[in-house]
Amino acid sequence: MNELMKALIFTLDAVPPSEEASQASKAANPAIQAAQKRLTNLEFDNLWEAISNIEHASELDNFTMGFRLGGQLTLEGLRPIYPTDQAAVSAPPCPPQ
Repeated sequence: MNELMKALIFTLDAVPPSEEASQASKAANPAIQAAQKRLTNLEFDNLWEAISNIEHASELDNFTMGFRLGGQLTLEGLRPIYPTDQAAVSAPPCPPQ
């Protein structure tokens, strides 16, 4: 099940970035270049990995919560609807036709 959820997350993650995300990436580029110049390759890779882990830390939690909510909504939609009106509940059944 975990492998299936990971596959679904990575499939959904392949969506192209929004215009806002592209603009934010372009705006961050000078800071990234400055950090890359000041840090060793190992330090920069560690920093990049840490930032990436922070960014993606809640994705599995959000997916799990959404998956559970979807399941609950599906089950709720499949549950039979019973009348709450006591008169309707106590009414005699309709004769067969």
